Amino acid sequence: MIGNGGCEFEDPAGVNLLPYFWRAGTGDGAEHTFLYAAYCGLKGGVDGFAFGGAGGTVALKNDSADPRQEKVAHGGLRYLEIVGQKPRSMCPDGLGFWSPSLPARPGDTVEVAFHVRGRDIKPVEGTALAAFVEFTDATGQHRQRVSLAGQKALGGSFEWTQVQAEATVPAGARRMRVFLGARPGTGVLLLDDIAIKVR
Repeated sequence: MIGNGGCEFEDPAGVNLLPYFWRAGTGDGAEHTFLYAAYCGLKGGVDGFAFGGAGGTVALKNDSADPRQEKVAHGGLRYLEIVGQKPRSMCPDGLGFWSPSLPARPGDTVEVAFHVRGRDIKPVEGTALAAFVEFTDATGQHRQRVSLAGQKALGGSFEWTQVQAEATVPAGARRMRVFLGARPGTGVLLLDDIAIKVR
């Protein structure tokens, strides 16, 4: 249903700017027009996205085919990257990626698992990871959020670490979206091998 197991979607033309059906955004859910970083003066090249006031960039990255280069992705070749540059300009709810809107049934358990890696991360406060599932009714109203970030305060530099969490779909919920990204701070947060299961 999500269409991009582990962020490995390849389109026929070879133009991969974002994972299939996922979109760059801020954790507050506000709509923004994201521009290519190459055209707005932010680092990240043509794969980087940002909007005025984002305070950073978001991108779908690809490991080099050169075997002499360091492998970055946890699995496969692709991974998501969020670079915090101006913490004061970042959304308090995070800068990152939203999953597509998915159907939800009250009482079901949603399991979310992914891997995260950090490079020189300095969060303004607490953990660098912004991760939650947002439930709504059929029309996108009556939002309820459940954190997926866990209790561990992620910061500094660390290798790939698996994060797993689950949430029970509340009464009245009919749709859900997952948000994964970085809270205000500087440094680079990488995400890979995202799995969403329902039981």
